[in-house]
Amino acid sequence: MTVHNLKKNKIMKKIILVFALMIICNINAQRTISLAQAYEYFKSPNGIPEDVSYVKDTNNDLNKFIGTWKGNYDGKTYIFRFIKKIKSGEYDIKWDYLVGKLKVTDNKGNILYNTFSLDDDKTYFSGTYLQHQSYIMDFIVNTYCNDSGVVFLRIYDNQPNKMKVLFDRDRTWYDPKKCPNYETYETTLPQKSFVLTKQ
Repeated sequence: MTVHNLKKNKIMKKIILVFALMIICNINAQRTISLAQAYEYFKSPNGIPEDVSYVKDTNNDLNKFIGTWKGNYDGKTYIFRFIKKIKSGEYDIKWDYLVGKLKVTDNKGNILYNTFSLDDDKTYFSGTYLQHQSYIMDFIVNTYCNDSGVVFLRIYDNQPNKMKVLFDRDRTWYDPKKCPNYETYETTLPQKSFVLTKQ
């Protein structure tokens, strides 16, 4: 082997080594944070750091929400079903989160709203953050009438089969042409807290 080939071979080895180190550093730079940490980052002006690749339910806090829950409010019956998604999502950061399905019936048993037969990504009811003891979920039904917002779920400390639900309706914008009855429009979820029982 000539001197020229030896030098060329050493240079190639150094280049390969540099690329290997870059890949290893990049892999090591990706880190996992908890749902609670994600919420703290969410409140900060900079948001979640770029080196975070996974927001994990490290303490299995979401497991207590999984299952079917039922409650009544103002003559209507609400049945919620929650499932847990693990390391899911289409973006750079993967998440552990809950997907919700909802069925609402009136006092005669007529179905007013039902997403039980829909695919998980079509329910428009999924979780984001764990804020202290409450889990926060986005809920969208009809944006033209502001029938959307945030749902807070909280399980009672001394009664793990009881859950408090509070819907905080969006108040930003609505389309008067597509929602002429806005003032009398009744949202899918009540705007008062109510209690569910695990089934």
